[in-house]
Amino acid sequence: MAIRRHLFISYARPDEPAVRSFLEPLREEIRLRALPIDVWQDQTELQPGTSWRRTILDAVNEAVGMLVFVSESSMASDWVRKELQAALVAQDRLIVPVILQHVKDLPLLLAERQWVDISRDLGDASRLRKQAARLAEALSDVLPTYRGKAPLSRRGAEKLAEIAATEARKTAAPPSEDEKSAAPSSVFVVHGHDTPTRDLVCDALRYFGVEPVVLSQALGQSQSLLQKFLAVSKRARFAVVLLTADDYGASLIQFDAPGVAERALQFRARQNVLLELGFFYGHLGWENVFVLQRKPPKVFPNFERPSDLEGAVFDEIDEEGAWKQTLASKLRDVGFALKHE
Repeated sequence: MAIRRHLFISYARPDEPAVRSFLEPLREEIRLRALPIDVWQDQTELQPGTSWRRTILDAVNEAVGMLVFVSESSMASDWVRKELQAALVAQDRLIVPVILQHVKDLPLLLAERQWVDISRDLGDASRLRKQAARLAEALSDVLPTYRGKAPLSRRGAEKLAEIAATEARKTAAPPSEDEKSAAPSSVFVVHGHDTPTRDLVCDALRYFGVEPVVLSQALGQSQSLLQKFLAVSKRARFAVVLLTADDYGASLIQFDAPGVAERALQFRARQNVLLELGFFYGHLGWENVFVLQRKPPKVFPNFERPSDLEGAVFDEIDEEGAWKQTLASKLRDVGFALKHE
C-alpha cells in the first residue's frame, strides 16, 4: 500500500491522549493548506488484518521527518530513543520536538532544534488549534527542501519496524493485570451532536485530573469509525455516556395511526450513543458507566428513553452544576485519584 509523504510520530504510550489532542487539529490545518504531507501515528494507521510490520516499514521508509513529543515518559522510553537514533542517521531529516512537558537534560540533538511548546495549551482546544496552525504554516515553508529520502538503512528500518509492531500490539491488547490494578486515569466519553455538552463534560473531567477519551478526536484517516471504536474501547475502564436530544423518532405503529403522524415524534439520542451505551454496560458493567442526560431545548415533545433501560437511573446535567459532584463521587468510588473535588 502506497503511503503519502508524512511525518512519523514518535511518542511514549502514556502520552497518547495528549498527542492525539494535538494531531487532530494539525491534520485539519494541513488539509486546509492543501499541503502534500500527512502525519503518521501507529494508533490511527494500523488496521486489523494488515501486516503491521510491513506497514510500519513502509511508513519509516517514506517519512519526510519526525515529530517527537517530549515528556518525562518519552525521554525515559527506550522505544523513543531508538526512533530518534534511526531518524538522526540522516542529518537532512526534518525533526520537530513538540513539548508536552519540560524535562531536564533534553538531548542536544533535540534541544538545538526549533520546537513547538504546547505544555501550557493541553486541554484548551482553541490554543492547541493555534499552535497546530503555526506548525502547519512552518511546514509549508520548509517542506520543499525535504525530498522524503529514506532516513536510515534497510536493515535499520526493518529493525525499527519490528520494534514498533511489537509496541503497537501491546497497546492494542486488552489491559494487563498490572494495568488493571493501577488507578485509572482516563474515561471514554460517548456523545452525540451536542458538542457544547461534550466539551462541558470533558472540561469537568480534566479539572478532576482525568483525561477524556473522545472517539472523534482519536479517529485516523485509514480506519473506519467501528474499527477505531473497537480498538480504543477495549482498553476503557470507565465510560461517561451523554444522552442529548439530537434526533427525532417514533414507533411506526403510532406514526401510522389515524390522525397521529408527526405528533408521535419524540426527542431521541443518537443511534451510535445508544449502541455504545449498551456496549459499555456489557463490557464494563453498570457500576463503571455514568449516564448524563440533558433536557431537550423545548418542553415538547418528550425525551424518549429506550424501553430496555426503563428503571435505570440517569443523572441530569443541571444549570447549577450539581452533576459535577455526582460525577466526581462516582469516579472516586471506582478508584480514580482526583486532583480536585
